[in-house]
Amino acid sequence: MKYGLIVGFLVMVVLVSGCATQKQVQSSPPIASATNADITISGFAFNPSTLTVAKGASVVWINGESAKHTVVSDTGNEINSDALSKGQAYSHTFNTAGTYNYHCSIHPSMKGKVIVE
Repeated sequence: MKYGLIVGFLVMVVLVSGCATQKQVQSSPPIASATNADITISGFAFNPSTLTVAKGASVVWINGESAKHTVVSDTGNEINSDALSKGQAYSHTFNTAGTYNYHCSIHPSMKGKVIVE
């Protein structure tokens, strides 16, 4: 009987402590330094898919895959890379605040966004 009470008590302590743990959720994307931020291309995706940087920041996209990829603005021509082979990079400096949506013109399902504050 005593053993059952002790085990029951320990199970309850574990359950209560598990419920008490708080998961911290970040409400907005991290802001990169004003000088440089990297986006990797892997798994047919831009990582991170959304990046927030300060005005004047340079963002570098680095292709980590054997497939070629591009980085192209959804509208206009603010961002416009050639096809990048594995290990190649494309850099762009954002001097104007705004939201810049982009994609890979070879694989249009690959999408990303740079927010410049």
